[in-house]
Amino acid sequence: MGMGNPLEGVRILDLSWIFSGPFSTLLLQQLGAEVVKLEVPDAGDPTRQFPSLRNGASAYHYMLNRNKNSISLNLKEPDGIEGLKKILPEFDVLIENFVPGKMEKLGLGYEQLKQKHPSLIYASISGFGSSGPYSSRPCIDPIAQAMGGLMALTGDESGRPFKTGPGITDALSGIYLALGVVSALLEREKTGLGQQIEVSMLESTVAVLEDAIVNASMNEHGPTRKGNTDPFGLPWDSFQTRDGKWVMVCALGKEQYERAFRLIDREDIIQDYPFAMNEEFQKHAPQLNQIFGEWVQTQEVDSVLMTLRKNGILAGDVKSIDQILEDPHLNERGMFTDISHEQLGDIKVANLPILFDGHRPGKMNEPRTKRVGEDNEKVLNISKKGEGIR
Repeated sequence: MGMGNPLEGVRILDLSWIFSGPFSTLLLQQLGAEVVKLEVPDAGDPTRQFPSLRNGASAYHYMLNRNKNSISLNLKEPDGIEGLKKILPEFDVLIENFVPGKMEKLGLGYEQLKQKHPSLIYASISGFGSSGPYSSRPCIDPIAQAMGGLMALTGDESGRPFKTGPGITDALSGIYLALGVVSALLEREKTGLGQQIEVSMLESTVAVLEDAIVNASMNEHGPTRKGNTDPFGLPWDSFQTRDGKWVMVCALGKEQYERAFRLIDREDIIQDYPFAMNEEFQKHAPQLNQIFGEWVQTQEVDSVLMTLRKNGILAGDVKSIDQILEDPHLNERGMFTDISHEQLGDIKVANLPILFDGHRPGKMNEPRTKRVGEDNEKVLNISKKGEGIR
């Protein structure tokens, strides 16, 4: 087994598409697994048409599906179903993200396969799970954010709900599925048996609402949107500097609160508004954040950060994606890999944020996008002339 490649030797058949499933299999591939992606003949995964596009290739598709083999089978036809069943014994894990019931209609549900394949780990992502009143509904990331409570907690108190920038519920469900797969592989080492794993985007969202669930169950009303503020401290918000940049300040707890306002010569605030981690104190948050923000506006960003950090107050600059790509800390730690892609040109991709004894796996990337079905001959034993499965 290679250093930092714990899943080396594991083979995964990936029937998933768009983001959640492919993100999960990307993580597993970066951990050393071999992933074979099954696509619709000719058209392939819809992400092949997602922007940004250059020379007929999609950066979005490459980002999620790099280093995976591509095979193509038409699962609407009996030959396609039989082709999949023929190669299934060669795989440890099957991953899919169709609407619940679709795989059963194709004769490829877990209960239909497990008798012949008792060691198979069968992992599914869907919007709402395979049971319950929402189970048959299709879902995409913003819907899961809305129905999972995340949008109710994101945005200004007086404004409309906002989703997060990236597709966070897609990513979360992909991470949870990868965790389930790794756990099932470990259990199979003990029992020799596979099992069915199910993750829903809705439940993945609810699971990361921090203390919102327990608070809502304890109190008459649950938490609501509060912008960038937090009851854990003050000042606690994003503030604009004199040079037009933004900083996020999180003065955590009583000591940092007092240091922050002493720093701007406002001892009176400390006396008039003694820190407390309760709703009464938080009523003053807008006023106190505004006072602190007025001081920030007199300073340039580097000066603000240096002063706050020198005084032990948590702060960071709000960085653009362009700045992140040039960030010296991330680059020194190897978070990005530079690739000279055949069609996309010179690009960067983010690596796995896990180190094993200082080694970051999954940094080797094929500098090209696989064609749909490019690996049919190797994986399916299909002739280049399209003579079918032998």
